[in-house]
Amino acid sequence: CWFDSGSMPFAQWHYPFENKDRIDKKISFPADYICEGIDQTRGWFYTLLAVSTLLNLGNPYKNVVSNGIVLDAKGQKMSKSKGNLVWPKDIIDQYGADVARFYFYTANPIAEPKKFDLKDIQTLYRKFFDTLNNSQTFFSIYIDEKFQPIKNFQSANLLDNWVISRLETLKSHVIKNLDNYDIVGAARLFENFVDDLSNWYIRRSRRRFQRPVKREEKEEASQTLYYVLLELSKLLAPFCPFISEKIYQTLNSQEEESVHLVAYPKLDNNLINQKLEEQMKKTREIVNLALAERAKAGIKVRQPLKKIEVKEERPGEELVDLIREEINVKEVVFNKDLENQLKLDTEITPELAEEGIIRDIIRHSNKIRKKLNLKPEDKIVVLYNSSSKAVNEILEKNKDFIAKETLSEVVSIGGEADKSFDHEEEIKSDGDNTRIAIKKIN
Repeated sequence: CWFDSGSMPFAQWHYPFENKDRIDKKISFPADYICEGIDQTRGWFYTLLAVSTLLNLGNPYKNVVSNGIVLDAKGQKMSKSKGNLVWPKDIIDQYGADVARFYFYTANPIAEPKKFDLKDIQTLYRKFFDTLNNSQTFFSIYIDEKFQPIKNFQSANLLDNWVISRLETLKSHVIKNLDNYDIVGAARLFENFVDDLSNWYIRRSRRRFQRPVKREEKEEASQTLYYVLLELSKLLAPFCPFISEKIYQTLNSQEEESVHLVAYPKLDNNLINQKLEEQMKKTREIVNLALAERAKAGIKVRQPLKKIEVKEERPGEELVDLIREEINVKEVVFNKDLENQLKLDTEITPELAEEGIIRDIIRHSNKIRKKLNLKPEDKIVVLYNSSSKAVNEILEKNKDFIAKETLSEVVSIGGEADKSFDHEEEIKSDGDNTRIAIKKIN
């Protein structure tokens, strides 16, 4: 049995009685790689090498990829008798084949035993697959009906250029790892990129999709996100064939019928901007430090603050704007002589408190829009009624701004909602109760 398995590379060609050139001239030998469980080190891997050596043909394979043994969450061998067996079909039925595949790519270094824990599958599903799916859904919701992708489109927007550079850097590292047969290293890169795409690029680009100041803003963002999702679907296809196909089909690409018929992406070094990536990394570090200071002071992010001082050289204005908006401060000052890394002004003036109330109301209103599955083009009437007279006065004074930010045709303050309203709920904001009622009017 083992001699037969070791003879496989030669027996399949009836060597040496036929097809001698295929082996002797290295046409079909040695194999580029071999893949099996770690237990085959003394099995198939060994017999292949032994038979090939006896025939004076040298190494029968160029690379070895070895899978570790799957154990239960406690590190015990799985078996029916122990009652710790997990059936692959159950995992696939509940979470999908892509999730199961990707889990084994990323769980731990190749060839090491894998302690299978269902909680890890659930976390992967939520953090990676849900996030990726939501990114594609966001594009589908906010894209214009007449959108047409433009080949080699170039955006002037800094955030667009950053995410394109991140994508090309991802390509570079994934391709390099695959060439080195490092499947785990390649797969893990996708997790960070999808997080960057969703929780930084898309989140920071929402206004350009939802409320663009100029038409060019939305066009730049749309072309960029289309390109990133399309290239990502191709790059991810060998790892996660089903969700990659879903994204590809949703984008209506005219390249090929299926993502699996498209050539694997090629690297374009001209699109990589290492300096910009480093600047954005530093920007996000500043933001994270500042948000930690907010949390320490017990001040929510939606509450605007006056100023933050940062011990860094001043970057470009677009990056300064990103910091200011993310931290929700009116001014960002860069001071190299600062004693600590940053200094956050936590004083909340009456004007800042008022703005915080408005932001909170807008946030809750848009959450209700989402709960009602309203589309951006759906207009609404919204009624606010607070237990605080002062809050009602603030809302009345700012109702035009609230209408713009909540995509409302009419904003009314005070009074009771009649039965024509689709939804009503009460929220608590800074100790006061405010009722929000919404109805769709188109």
